[in-house]
Amino acid sequence: MKRKRDPDLKEFRFHYHYDDSLGFSDKYFMAQNFDKAKEMFEYACCKRHLHPHLDKVEKWNRWKASWEKVSNSHNHLN
Repeated sequence: MKRKRDPDLKEFRFHYHYDDSLGFSDKYFMAQNFDKAKEMFEYACCKRHLHPHLDKVEKWNRWKASWEKVSNSHNHLN
């Protein structure tokens, strides 16, 4: 019997900054989809009591070897 294949993981990059910061920072997450990656980002921020301003979210396209903006990402967190 064949084992059910796990969904592929994709790499997401969250580009953000804080009110008092001079520059932007990036956090990277491996997830099955954008929603799961966003949950991970929100958890990491909540755990450290951080309130970042999200600039953009990108997904790595391994075939083009470039980052692509995630169209359903918002400039704020829930």
